[in-house]
Amino acid sequence: MACAEHHSSRRQPFFLPTYRRILLLILTMCLALAPVLGASAENTHSDLTSAEASNSVLVRFHASALAGGDLSSTDKQLIASAGGGHVLASLGAPGAYRIGLRSGFTAAEVAAALSLDPAVVYAEPDQVIQLEDSVAGYQAATDSRPSDWDLSAIDAHRAWNLGDGTGVVVAVLDTGVSATHPDLAGRVLSGWNVLANSDNTTDDAGHGTFVAGLIGGHDAGGAASGVAPGVSILPVKILDSSGTGSTASFVAGINYAVQAGARIINISASGTTDSPALDDALTNAEAHGVLVVASAGNDASEATLYPAAASTVLAVTATDVNNALASFSSYGPSIDLAAPGVNITSSWWNAEKGNSYMTASGSSASAPLVSGAAAIVAGLQPAASAAKLREILTESAQDIGAPGIDAQTGFGLVDAYAAARIAVVPVDPAAATIGSVQADDGWHLRLTASGFDAGEPLIIWTDSGAGYRLTRDLRAADDGTLNVDLGLEWRVPQGALSAYAVGLNSGHAVKAEMTIDPAPVAEPFKPLPSRASTSDRLYFPETGHTLAYGFKDFWQANGGLAVFGYPISEEFSEKNPDTGETYTVQYFERNRFEYHPELAGTPWEVSLGRLGVQDASQVYPTAPAVNVDGVRYFAETQHTLSGSFRDFWEANGGVAVFGYPISEPFDEGGLLVQYFERSRFEYHPDLPSGSRVLLTRLGTMLARENGYLH
Repeated sequence: MACAEHHSSRRQPFFLPTYRRILLLILTMCLALAPVLGASAENTHSDLTSAEASNSVLVRFHASALAGGDLSSTDKQLIASAGGGHVLASLGAPGAYRIGLRSGFTAAEVAAALSLDPAVVYAEPDQVIQLEDSVAGYQAATDSRPSDWDLSAIDAHRAWNLGDGTGVVVAVLDTGVSATHPDLAGRVLSGWNVLANSDNTTDDAGHGTFVAGLIGGHDAGGAASGVAPGVSILPVKILDSSGTGSTASFVAGINYAVQAGARIINISASGTTDSPALDDALTNAEAHGVLVVASAGNDASEATLYPAAASTVLAVTATDVNNALASFSSYGPSIDLAAPGVNITSSWWNAEKGNSYMTASGSSASAPLVSGAAAIVAGLQPAASAAKLREILTESAQDIGAPGIDAQTGFGLVDAYAAARIAVVPVDPAAATIGSVQADDGWHLRLTASGFDAGEPLIIWTDSGAGYRLTRDLRAADDGTLNVDLGLEWRVPQGALSAYAVGLNSGHAVKAEMTIDPAPVAEPFKPLPSRASTSDRLYFPETGHTLAYGFKDFWQANGGLAVFGYPISEEFSEKNPDTGETYTVQYFERNRFEYHPELAGTPWEVSLGRLGVQDASQVYPTAPAVNVDGVRYFAETQHTLSGSFRDFWEANGGVAVFGYPISEPFDEGGLLVQYFERSRFEYHPDLPSGSRVLLTRLGTMLARENGYLH
């Protein structure tokens, strides 16, 4: 049997609805473990065994509170006064520990008391992670690998022409790895067993060996059986032979993998809790350029789990041979990618047969396929950040569900070849031409080139520095030329733009470059000569435009520059696309103001355009109605608002300024975003606290779409 991955919540802990912050953390390992789960085995007693979980607390102190990198006498006194006992183990990060309890105190009491002290970053009860039954059952065990349909589905074979992950270390946080398996021999590094505090990472359950084989295994004949056959596997044992671990073992495992030089971390297991300690470890991985990939779950419901639900983690759901969502797979707005997860064969180990093979189903099989593709990309771009790796993998995915990002398959099916193709900068590409061509609906970008084989398939992508856009299903003309419309220019961010095309048969590569620098076309958008500001009319030299009267009052009262940006036009008359009525309007970097004289004296006298509705690429999945602290549910649109986005929304005008939410928060281009009727919020964790929520430059985008800027 295999175990289920149960309900979770949103991607970012600070947006986590509190009604889902449950105490029990239930491990999920989506593959069949029937041969080993019934075996009796005692946990090796160490400071990170699950046996200690119910009687321990995870705590981290700020660096300024430590003495020489260790607990100070003041820290120890604080622990004792809160009811804590001795330190059981380090969690692998400065100031982070698992501590015991003094007699008469509960973990919840001690954590609550410690959390009140400003020297403490976080304090929380540790939680047991325990396997449970799953709808994804035991399939079969064989002595060889009968199928590699999964590799064909993600185009791994062609990706090997560009790279195989050589030099990349992928950490497998699991039940251990059998280093003697023929598919893995010579590829498994010395790792760490966080449960036993030793370097014995022998797999005593089989699941970790299965995962490792899908990432980087070879079969006995030397042919690749994993996605990235050149990688090195770093085994990190965080689960015992019964499939049990704890929050502490997850945290310590992630921190160890980062310190040991892993580039990719695969976690084919998950739980249901909002853990500050786990989020802290994931933030540490991101800061060190380490990409974390995790399985989404097998609940056949909208139930993505942590760590998959964290914004910096690639959440992977399972698909079948028809590229449809697997019947058992979890889904939801936090899904990033899909990968094969039905009848997948890989290396295996159990006590009866030793090293063997297994065919099984579950998103635990899907995650390592993505980790393998990530390793290929990382090998081709050694300096890429974790965010850049996520971007390449998501933007190159094949859209297999509803058009655009959807709740079932995210950005789509991972495409190892397309991702690798984007990651490889073509060597000495031939010159191509890219330019702007005016059409009925605005200015379009057109790419022209030559030198391809007649009719050969092509892959084309653009790189703006702020994301990739990939075009599929194109072919060269019979004379080997290319002449393709790349879409509306206004959809491309301002700045330098590179366009590439590669022939899939000939390997012929071309490159063209241009700068997207919208120039004003319409008269109201042309900058005015420099002038002094007055009490009635402000002049902004940054854009050469002014702001006056009712628009100025609204701008100043509702966040000003931080919320709306600079004005990019003067006032002029424009027809509202929703009502057909003509109003006085003014464009700003992040929105458009409309003056409604019929609403004079009300909060809606100056209103924002419904730019969020216009920009949203789809109707987003709705959220269930809730009535809990920290979460606002809006029946008008059936969406919720919480955390930092709620704080910003409420502090800067709420529904009168931004309208109702029309999506849940989700990952887009490496940022957590949420759409509202009149805007789109972005969360930038790298900015100072209090300044992390920004609005997308929808005003500039709309002005370009309407042909006011070229």
